[in-house]
Amino acid sequence: MADLELYEQDTAPFTTGETRAIFDYEAAVHGSGLRDCFDAFTIEHVRWHETEFGQDATRDMLREHGKMLNAWYLAMDGLLGDILTCTSDVTRYSTAAARYVKAAAADYHQTRQDFEHVTTVWALALLTGGADADYPPPTRTVNYPMQTLTTEQ
Repeated sequence: MADLELYEQDTAPFTTGETRAIFDYEAAVHGSGLRDCFDAFTIEHVRWHETEFGQDATRDMLREHGKMLNAWYLAMDGLLGDILTCTSDVTRYSTAAARYVKAAAADYHQTRQDFEHVTTVWALALLTGGADADYPPPTRTVNYPMQTLTTEQ
């Protein structure tokens, strides 16, 4: 469970309804173990899986991870709707809720991008006949002083 006090810093605390919406989201994503399934999801893990279980089983595993991302998306979508109606002004989020939603969405999108990158690298390696697919590394930001793309957030 996220430390909700971080999101309430220098602003009004979460309402009871907002807290309930966050608990429901956390239960669906973190409490269910769904989020944990992506912690070790790397190209090395997928290649190991292919070596141990074969291409068909690996393809099935990738599909299952895709279904998990869909469940995460649905939980995120539910959070967006549930937490919005918890404010006194239903056309916007409270400051604390907006902070929480922003962090939760960033986690989801980062995980989805990582999944898509790993899946693409694995699929391209199959097409090229080797483990070294001709695909760039995942980049997150631009380091302007060094004039480079970086994987750091």
